[in-house]
Amino acid sequence: MTFSLRPATVEDVDQMTEIYFSAFQHDAISLLAFPRNSASREWWHTMTLSDFKDPNAKLLCIVDPSSPTPSKIISWCKWNSPDATVDTSLPNWPEGSDFEIANHFFGNLTTRHERIMKGRKHWYLEFLATRPEEQGKGAAGMLLRWGIQKADEEGTEAYLEASPDGKPIYEHYGFEEVEKLVVSLEGKEGVNEEKEFIECFMVRPVTGRK
Repeated sequence: MTFSLRPATVEDVDQMTEIYFSAFQHDAISLLAFPRNSASREWWHTMTLSDFKDPNAKLLCIVDPSSPTPSKIISWCKWNSPDATVDTSLPNWPEGSDFEIANHFFGNLTTRHERIMKGRKHWYLEFLATRPEEQGKGAAGMLLRWGIQKADEEGTEAYLEASPDGKPIYEHYGFEEVEKLVVSLEGKEGVNEEKEFIECFMVRPVTGRK
C-alpha cells in the first residue's frame, strides 16, 4: 500500500461527501445536525463544492495509486491558511436537522476559535475524515503533517478541534488542549443513549516557543 497526497478537485466532491457520512456514522452531533437523508447529503455536497472557491481553503486527499482503484479517495481534509478569517456566521441547516444542537455546537466552535486565537496567524485544520475501513493505516497522519509542516515553515501556530478519542493523536504531534466544550444530549433520540458530547480545542505552538 503506497499512499499519495494530492489536492482535491471538484470531481472528488461525490466521494468526499460519501466519506463524511461514513466516517461520522456514529458521531452524535453529526447524526443530529445532519440526519441521514437526501437533504443532508445535498447540503454537504454543496458546501464542499463551495470550498473550492475559497483561495484560503486547502482541500487535500489521500489515494493509493498502486491499488486496483487508484482514483478512490482514502481520506481528505480541509486546512485553512493563516490568511483566512474566522467566520462566526452560521449557515442554513438541512431539512430535518436539530437546529438547536447545530447552532449551539457549531456556533461554539466558531466563537471559541475566534476568541482562543485572538487574531493570531495560524493554520486551521477544519475537517479531516477517513473511510472507516482505511482508518489506522497512516492516511490521516499524512494530511495532518502537511499542515503542521506549513505552520512550521511559516512560523505560525496550528489549531483544531478534536474528540477525546482523537486528542492523544494530536498531542503526539504537539497540539495542546486549551479548552473543552461539553454539549448535553439529554432527551435526544438516536444518539445511542449518550448523555453528552465533548469537543476539545487544541493549539500547536510555534515550533520552539510556548
